[in-house]
Amino acid sequence: MRNRVVAPVLLTVLVPALCLAAPRAAVAQSVESQVKAASGRLDQDRTQHLDLIAPRFFQKASDRLADAQKLLSSGGSITDIRKRLADVADALSSAEKLEDVGKLLLKDALSARSDALSANAPQFAPDLWADAESSMEDAGKKVEDGNQNDARKKASEAARKYQKAEQRAIEVDVLGRARNLRQQALKANANDRAPRTLARADTLLGQASQILQSDLSNQAQARKLAEEAATQFQHAARLAAVADTFRNRDTGVEALVLRAEDQLSMIADSVGYEPDFSGGLAPATRQILASIKSLHEDRSNLESQTASLRQDLKQARAHSDSLETRLAQLGEKQQQVTAELQRRQQRERKLREIRAVFDPNEAEVLLSGNQLIIRLYGLQFPSASAEIKPDNFSLLTKVQRALREFPDQSITITGHTDSRGNEDYNQQLSEKRAEAVREYLLANMALNADRITAKGYGESQPIATNDTEEGRAKNRRIDVQVDLTGWEGS
Repeated sequence: MRNRVVAPVLLTVLVPALCLAAPRAAVAQSVESQVKAASGRLDQDRTQHLDLIAPRFFQKASDRLADAQKLLSSGGSITDIRKRLADVADALSSAEKLEDVGKLLLKDALSARSDALSANAPQFAPDLWADAESSMEDAGKKVEDGNQNDARKKASEAARKYQKAEQRAIEVDVLGRARNLRQQALKANANDRAPRTLARADTLLGQASQILQSDLSNQAQARKLAEEAATQFQHAARLAAVADTFRNRDTGVEALVLRAEDQLSMIADSVGYEPDFSGGLAPATRQILASIKSLHEDRSNLESQTASLRQDLKQARAHSDSLETRLAQLGEKQQQVTAELQRRQQRERKLREIRAVFDPNEAEVLLSGNQLIIRLYGLQFPSASAEIKPDNFSLLTKVQRALREFPDQSITITGHTDSRGNEDYNQQLSEKRAEAVREYLLANMALNADRITAKGYGESQPIATNDTEEGRAKNRRIDVQVDLTGWEGS
């Protein structure tokens, strides 16, 4: 009897408590959704440059949102959270009302800022960038104050500073490595011991600098000249180092080294290899020897396989109970071995043909499993751009020649960047560049669109260190991958 009385009493107490707990949980969930919505609105307004057009309103909204997020995570009062969110909404509404007039007053400055960002000015020209940002903030505050004349003046000042930052960034990016290598060459007394090579490098660097001064949009040509100048400065430094091993310090040493390089080039040409002397004679010689050794190893492997086949035939004749049956078996095996040798020879011949299409500074051709990879180091894009310039047409024509050797195989174009700049931006840029190459090949070849795909990997798949300019240059690349599965030569 007593239990029957207690049960209704418990129900009377617990049911209202549960009913109260449910609305509280629902309210907390609702507030969390409101915080997320406010954060999304803030991010959207940032994409519309309201952090620049109305910096004080936007900063207030950011601060109040941070307060609301902190209260939410620590279990603070829902009333206090909602008060912060109301402040966020009021501040963003005030900023949004200024969007149209702000974009009109700051139009040139916003455009110049975008160009400077594309040139990585925060990285390559940090002082000029910070100065320009300060002027832009002043212009935004004038917009908030309703002072349009002063806003225009400050915006004009910011635009000029962003343009200077952009130009400085491009010069540092394009010419910086060559200039550093020039200083190294001068420290090695290359002006005295390798004057012709140094003079040629100076000419190339001067041409690159002149192009940038006259037309910043022609970065691809300037970059190409600067990279060639960098190679020549390295060459000059190496020649000077060689000259140090002789007591005779005149230019006769340079002539002697250049003559030795010519002789080595003749040897390399006979095995289809083009050496790079920027690192000196010894590395180039090792590269040539490696090519010759590879050819000898191929020949040795074929001779070994032929000798093995002959031994099989000899043993078959000596030990077979049925000569005709054994000969038939060996004949079949010989056909299989011959067919396999022919397939290997066909594959190696095809790879050598494709490698011969490209200069070493243009591309590297290699195998990875069943993937033939054409690594296009020489395919250069303007900084922060996916536009294919005419300078790249000849290299892409060579790519087309190579792809025509595999008319039925699937093709994947992959884009890669170095680690400089924003990771998300690099990912998007790599995707755009890979897609640009895909569209170019589709437009210039009779390809089924389903056969060729494009992917971007941003900075996630480096093949060299990002701590040096040389490593970053290797990481900025386009890879053309051909799937050899099912190919008769694979």
